[in-house]
Amino acid sequence: MIKLNQSIWQIIEDIQSISPFSLPGVEKILGQSLREEMQKSNEFFQFYSGRELALAGAITIVNIDLRLPRPTTASAGMLLLHVADDCISLSQVKQQYPTLDITGTPRGRSLEEATTYTASTAWGEIDFGFQEKNADCLGYVGFKPNK
Repeated sequence: MIKLNQSIWQIIEDIQSISPFSLPGVEKILGQSLREEMQKSNEFFQFYSGRELALAGAITIVNIDLRLPRPTTASAGMLLLHVADDCISLSQVKQQYPTLDITGTPRGRSLEEATTYTASTAWGEIDFGFQEKNADCLGYVGFKPNK
């Protein structure tokens, strides 16, 4: 496991400095080289994953999912960081991002489904997912930069 002496909030802020979204930019912020997931990559996106990351405040990023568009794709890509260990509540998220819209709700098919709260920024959108399996705690942070 890689250790970074940064909070989840600092990581979120730093990722918003990457414009355009790039593999070297994400790798620098996450302190590691990401590996391409060849079996997932397709004609539209290259998929990358990374190792677990221990952050300040007893937060662990347990899964890194970076999707970068191929040159012919109109999307700007996306990044998902799945978090675990210490519970980050919705009220803690709202302290950092007071204006959130509910952009997704569970449909009752899986405990992995989430209520998603989205902050729209000049950089793009940041999604905060609270999954049914632990609905009081942040399950993931998603980043969707503007194209």
